[in-house]
Amino acid sequence: MAEATPASSSAAAGGTKWADAVDVGDAISAVTQQMAEAEPVEAEIDEPETQRLDEKESDEVIDGTSPTDALHSVTIDKFDSPNLALPPSLLKGLYEMNFVRPSRIQAISLPKIWAGRNLLAQSHNGTGKTACFVLGMLRAVTSDPKPQALCLCPTRELAKQISVEVGKMGKFHLAEAGIGVKTILREERYEKGSKMTEQIVVGTPGKIWSLIGLRVLETGGIRVFVLDEADEMLMLGGLGDMTKRIRSKLPKQVQTLFFSATWTESVTKFAKTLGGLSASDWMTVTVKRAYIFNDQVKQLYYRCDGKKAKEERLGDILTQVPVGQCIVFVHTREAVDTLTKLLTANGHSVSSLHGRMEEKGRDKVLADFHAGVSRILITTNVLSRGIDVPAVTLVIQYDMPVMKGGVCDPETYLHRVGRTGRFGRKGVALNLIHDEKEMKVLKQIEVYFQREGLILEIPQTADPEEFEKLLVPS
Repeated sequence: MAEATPASSSAAAGGTKWADAVDVGDAISAVTQQMAEAEPVEAEIDEPETQRLDEKESDEVIDGTSPTDALHSVTIDKFDSPNLALPPSLLKGLYEMNFVRPSRIQAISLPKIWAGRNLLAQSHNGTGKTACFVLGMLRAVTSDPKPQALCLCPTRELAKQISVEVGKMGKFHLAEAGIGVKTILREERYEKGSKMTEQIVVGTPGKIWSLIGLRVLETGGIRVFVLDEADEMLMLGGLGDMTKRIRSKLPKQVQTLFFSATWTESVTKFAKTLGGLSASDWMTVTVKRAYIFNDQVKQLYYRCDGKKAKEERLGDILTQVPVGQCIVFVHTREAVDTLTKLLTANGHSVSSLHGRMEEKGRDKVLADFHAGVSRILITTNVLSRGIDVPAVTLVIQYDMPVMKGGVCDPETYLHRVGRTGRFGRKGVALNLIHDEKEMKVLKQIEVYFQREGLILEIPQTADPEEFEKLLVPS
């Protein structure tokens, strides 16, 4: 029986043979430099229904707060801790969601949030980051009918998911406290003179900025400013510029909470200058996992003899492998449409989603996928971050993630793979490789995360039964 072999090994006998595409000794510095100079391809871009966490005993909590600060290393071990003093209505919502104990990021972050501090927080996917800032917003706002908490995120899909989490955690608290939640979507229309009265506002930067300009969303009463997927939101240019403009319209003393699974040094520096805050105005917390790489997900690759063979192999997988649900990532919106038409013409029932689709169409596709009506979803990076569909057991990278110029994009790879194997579940990620350039990208990603040989090759000699066994989570 065929077995998967490391990416560093040679191609299977009789298969496509490519030369090793990267010098491991120099790769980390070279890739890092290339990434710094490259631009993201497009800004298309987390939390479970229950408190199921992807945590490891080896995860290290690092409190960057000054050792002389009264909140340094202060944590909680239960949600009804006197240090939090959560109202019973909020506790009731948490307990209904099966939140039994705080995760590491929650334990270290919530006391700081409660104290009104500005916070930069990093923790890998599936550790409960969303609950931190959602609870922070719910606790901070009052019944005064005006916006008091503003949460920005990269995509409308993530904005809607965050709003759902607010509704779940605040199931009993919202009505009791007289608090409203508004999700800002592109199709919203407001008459002249309209004023937003909801206290918690969640949306993407473009629409939020427009409503601020129209004075529909008045910012003078904002107490809490949140960025989810903050690394994406603070990239220089694009969303970063828009986020900075929005921050300039908020009160100087607004509490600022930035959460992300990944940070770069340049983004961290930018965050600390946002809105005139100095480095001393920030607290930082990190739940560190050495070389975060979604190690709980079985990661494989398969070499195809060109694009046509890749199309055929994808069709075979979707026909033969009994996965729960599957997300197929491609590079561009045009590729989504092309691949969807091709697979449909060959008898496959698939759904597709990208940023150019109409809003209602995107909503229906995602709702059907969440509900299990659709089993296979073809998409771009619009779904690489922040979307949790528990039944996804297989992620296929049909196109390897790259920035402009063809430079590998390790962080997008990390987030794509993170759509499966979430919160302790099993999952598989398969990379379909059709040429030397894609093989080079794959190896660069391994080297970047110091995981050479972790992504195993499926031999081209594998028969359908062997192929199927390799793609079943174990």
